[in-house]
Amino acid sequence: MIRDDHRVVARGAPEAAAGIPQSPEIITADPYFQRLLARLPLYAASDLPVLLTGEPGTGKELVAEALCALSRRRHRPCQRLNCAALTESLAGSELFGHLKGSFTDARSSRPGKFRLAHRGTLFLDEIADLPLSIQPRLLRAVEQGEIEPLGGDTPVKVDVRLVAATNQDLGRLIVQGRFRQDLYDRLAVLTLNLPPLRERGDDVLLLACRFAQDAARRLRRDLPVAFSPGAHRALSDYHWPGNVRELKNAVTRAVLLATGSLIHSRDLGFPRPEKSGFPDAAPPRPGPGRLQELLAEEQGNISALARRLQVCTKTIYRWLRAHRLDLTGLRGLATAVNPASGSPKKSLPSPVEGQAGLSYWDLGGEFGARALVRPGIPLKFF
Repeated sequence: MIRDDHRVVARGAPEAAAGIPQSPEIITADPYFQRLLARLPLYAASDLPVLLTGEPGTGKELVAEALCALSRRRHRPCQRLNCAALTESLAGSELFGHLKGSFTDARSSRPGKFRLAHRGTLFLDEIADLPLSIQPRLLRAVEQGEIEPLGGDTPVKVDVRLVAATNQDLGRLIVQGRFRQDLYDRLAVLTLNLPPLRERGDDVLLLACRFAQDAARRLRRDLPVAFSPGAHRALSDYHWPGNVRELKNAVTRAVLLATGSLIHSRDLGFPRPEKSGFPDAAPPRPGPGRLQELLAEEQGNISALARRLQVCTKTIYRWLRAHRLDLTGLRGLATAVNPASGSPKKSLPSPVEGQAGLSYWDLGGEFGARALVRPGIPLKFF
């Protein structure tokens, strides 16, 4: 595992494991997410089941790839199955296999994912959608390490490390009788709850830079790509219900639609706040740098900031705790600002040349997040 201030790179063996690519890169400057990712080598070194939870688009597949890349089983098969795509009639065959003639149209035998992943890793995505009738058979496979193919009467021993993921609340499904408690207990030996993008502060800007680089390269844009002040604010203020996946799509679309080298907020295609269509959604949480700016503009007055953002004061305090910001220090900084001149605005310094011709733009914020810029496709915030 190689870490710096904004990247966590899982390095596996040079050989690619079947089904899941090697050497995934997870970009983050968020301390909570970095602490979570720091557990990956320890989790990967064991054979215990891992349950990944989090909203859609938070990177569960990427974390599963990292677990596979860091595992001692990385030279062995790493199979994946999306349980949401399985009907009740197909789930047993896909997971445990079937014998020739075991049902209509079974013209040949099929090994199933467990046997294909023998001595390797099996990633079961959307585990909450696994049919209830199949869950006892999965429990047996996890507990006893044996499966029984459809049409067979002899158990087959398998050695499989299981990684499961879901964006649903399994506790609620257990209460509703749609998921087995005993299966949950076996799958959730090790758990990782991935945070939504709106709670990861300056990660939005870091990821936007990377996605813009990738999109410019893929779309063969000759002009350098940059974000206008409005686009910068729109990226920071949007609540990202689709998380990283939505951010990638928005930035890719913006690179395509931009008429010049500058990406404007209109290119991002965000709805206007008053017509957002999310009246019951939680308000978007500002990043740590933006929250400091807002508090400085309101002279450290929490009530005034709450009225301005149309949230309750408890929400402001929750944001401060999430970003680990000291309100006393922020109020001291606010009183030091001359009201007549207004609050100071953050400005980005000139890019700093790094190794191998890479440049970095300091994005500010509590954690010193930086935007990586690769040669040939310069990116900056004005």
